[in-house]
Amino acid sequence: MWNRLYDITMQTPIGNRYGSMNVTVNQNHVDGILTILKKAIPFDGSICEDGNCRISGQLITLMRTIPYDAVGRITKSSLWLILKGEQETFEVSGSVSDSYVSAPKEQTL
Repeated sequence: MWNRLYDITMQTPIGNRYGSMNVTVNQNHVDGILTILKKAIPFDGSICEDGNCRISGQLITLMRTIPYDAVGRITKSSLWLILKGEQETFEVSGSVSDSYVSAPKEQTL
């Protein structure tokens, strides 16, 4: 199991939107929180050993809620996803946040 915080950019028709994704990978399952457009919304899905993944969630805008399915790749250093909503498609890319601090390693006596 591993966890990462990514700084992300979502490309939209009206310009880039910035946010973060907190991602937890446990074997073939991936989940976490997508924080974008001033909202923090959970997502979940599946992931292969090579990082290829499929996730589902929602984007919440001022005007509406957009359910999405996304495909792409998540690694321990970066992510790239294509989110497909009912009428729109958004590209999301990111890298591990500078503020991410990994958990201390277990010490043996």
